[in-house]
Amino acid sequence: MDELVIPSKAETKNLIFLFHGYGSNKENLQIVGENFAEALPSAEIHLANGTEPCAETYDGYKWFSMNSDDLKDWEDEFVKNVQQIMDYVNSVKDSKNLNYRDIIFSGFSQGAMLSLSLGIYYDVKAVIAFSGLILSPDKFLKNASTKVLLAHGSNDSVVPVSAVDFTKSALEKFNIDTKVAIAPGLDHAINGYLLDQAVDFLHNL
Repeated sequence: MDELVIPSKAETKNLIFLFHGYGSNKENLQIVGENFAEALPSAEIHLANGTEPCAETYDGYKWFSMNSDDLKDWEDEFVKNVQQIMDYVNSVKDSKNLNYRDIIFSGFSQGAMLSLSLGIYYDVKAVIAFSGLILSPDKFLKNASTKVLLAHGSNDSVVPVSAVDFTKSALEKFNIDTKVAIAPGLDHAINGYLLDQAVDFLHNL
């Protein structure tokens, strides 16, 4: 998979995978990755392009198709691509002789959706989800030690902030340690406040 890697600043003991949003690409979250690298010097940061080109954008990709407004359709399309996504994650993990408890998933929007579902299912160390929601909780949720941060804009017009309550409630049924950060007035984006909250979350893992 085509990826951008930010090397760890110390011995590599953790991997952070940053998954971009629908129609974006691996460079989109690079500044987030650079902040994460400063916060967790033992982490090597991996940013990849999605599994498929996105026809709606010139140089964008997607992790799964979202051709309707039906959440069930999104879930079905996501499940089709889980194997390809995890083949990528596992190839990096195995090359570093690390395990899932050494991994942090993070992403924006569509990337946050897959981070939440796969992060819990594989019991990774932590998930930082910007402007996302849990997909297919019946398939992917289980009791796990994963720590989760749900970061969202209060005025998000793409994934409404109500997704935070929906996701938090689903996670807490499985005793998932879940924290929430809401940026007042923010639409569908990551701002300095949410990035600071994510960095603090990493510091406290």
